[in-house]
Amino acid sequence: MSVTALATRRPNSDSAYRAGLISSYVRATDWAVELRLLAEATRYDKDNPGAPSLVDELHGARLGDAA
Repeated sequence: MSVTALATRRPNSDSAYRAGLISSYVRATDWAVELRLLAEATRYDKDNPGAPSLVDELHGARLGDAA
């Protein structure tokens, strides 16, 4: 799924949306794509203040076995 499609689609469930964003972030090989995904996660976090931080999940997903 492209970054544009992720940013413009309306999520049908929070868990599917979050999983898709995390998956895209982990697979990203371009720093500009990573920044766009982090920006999207930041917007999500601001729009959903009671939810667990998606930005934290993105960073945690990159820790791999170190965590």
